[in-house]
Amino acid sequence: MGNRKSSGESRPPPLYNLGSTGLAEAILQTMDQPLLVLRYDLTVEEANSAFYRLFKVDTEETRGRLLYELGNGQWNIPELRRLLEEILPQQSVVEHYRLEHKFPEIGKRIMILNARRLPPEGDRPELILLVISDRTETEQARFELEGHVEFGEKLIDSIREALLVLDWDLKVVRANQPFYDAFQVSPADTKGRLIYELGNRQWDIPRLRELLENVLPDNNAFDDVEVEHDFEHVGRRIMLINGRRLDHLDLILLAIRDVTEQRRMEKERETRVGELHHRIKNVLTTVDALVRRTLRDSGSLEEFGHAFESRLGAMARTQDLLVRAPKGSVDMSEILRLELQAHGGREGGNFNLDGPAIALPQDAVQAFAMAVHELTTNAVKHGAFASHEGRVEIRWTLEAGEEGATLVMFRWRERCPIIISPSRTGYGTSVLEAAFRHTLKGSSRLTLHPDGAEFSAEFQV
Repeated sequence: MGNRKSSGESRPPPLYNLGSTGLAEAILQTMDQPLLVLRYDLTVEEANSAFYRLFKVDTEETRGRLLYELGNGQWNIPELRRLLEEILPQQSVVEHYRLEHKFPEIGKRIMILNARRLPPEGDRPELILLVISDRTETEQARFELEGHVEFGEKLIDSIREALLVLDWDLKVVRANQPFYDAFQVSPADTKGRLIYELGNRQWDIPRLRELLENVLPDNNAFDDVEVEHDFEHVGRRIMLINGRRLDHLDLILLAIRDVTEQRRMEKERETRVGELHHRIKNVLTTVDALVRRTLRDSGSLEEFGHAFESRLGAMARTQDLLVRAPKGSVDMSEILRLELQAHGGREGGNFNLDGPAIALPQDAVQAFAMAVHELTTNAVKHGAFASHEGRVEIRWTLEAGEEGATLVMFRWRERCPIIISPSRTGYGTSVLEAAFRHTLKGSSRLTLHPDGAEFSAEFQV
């Protein structure tokens, strides 16, 4: 808008004497707000130093010039014209007139104009005083502050964790929706309340008091402090709390993460890992026993290979059932059906199952499955499954046992000629006795009839 002359250069005398004592001139130049004195025809009578500094013009380019011509027409602003040509002629004073304009050299300015008409006096014609208050930086700061406030509010609302903003008296300034949802409280019962009073004093938690009253004032922050508490409406919750003291705002920020479900899952995972370790140990122990006993009872390496492969397959099938079982228990009929079908059995054909549903606990499943495997293997080698006419009838009933346990009455009956009579008590018989007498804490009995074998057992689950 032009180059200012140095302060040492002389200035043209004013067109009119504003005051014989120079007091008016001194006031004019002392003001830190830009000020213009205009004649009735809107030519510039006088401008103060603040005007020259802000708009970067000099006296020769300003005094005596039409206001709209200043700075190569930069002051030819429609809203300024409206003020001076339409509003001010009808009013003696106009205050707080807002004007925005982008100047080529100094950029966009936001100005508040106060204008006053001075009627003629003596040889002085009518004048207009125009005071310009530059609000650009103030409004920019206000805009940025509003932006920061909006950013903070939206940031708080976007966080999925429960969030509380407290003042230094520990009263709630605001909370986000996840806080209201997680702890089933309303904004009306939360904002402006002391944190310890929330929810009928449910938040009066000793550990939280210690954090807010002792830890935070000394350290300005704390991270991931685990607090466990019983709430009236939502039950026992485990929370990780982070706190920050905002000294320049006199606020405290509390972020609350509910880890109740996470801790439950961690505990459940630890339990399952422990159960898995126990199961693996049991499986390895069982495999070792299988190897030793099968080797002892085998007449040749080939016989050992066939017997061990068969028993290991039965173990694998049982483990598969246990892995798929949601709570570690398996229905007894499922164990029987799986083992019989693995040896060519056809339900409704050469075998029948008849009995109520009974879930065997995990520690009983393996023993019962190995016993069924031995019964099935014996049927294939010596009994019902060794003959096309043979069949197996399996029945069980349930009775009340001791101390609330269930007593299972189990009966395996084969119908067929006995093809081969075992000459000695083999591993199969040992497994049956060990399974029902020792592992299942019951009893068993094997009876050979002219038309096939019968095995009966009683055990508690």
